Amino acid sequence: MIIGFASLVISLYLAGKKFLLGISFSAFTFSLIIICFTIFIYFLPEAGMPSEIPLFE
Repeated sequence: MIIGFASLVISLYLAGKKFLLGISFSAFTFSLIIICFTIFIYFLPEAGMPSEIPLFE
């Protein structure tokens, strides 16, 4: 999560400076994928074990 948020902040900073827009857009997209995947893993139950963050109890 830390890597995802750091990448998100850096890519938004670089996009604001209009520096390497293609790379900053790619980093922004990749960081959103990292963050969403990490959150999804915590909500996903695995092999009969309950999820780390229960949605419905």
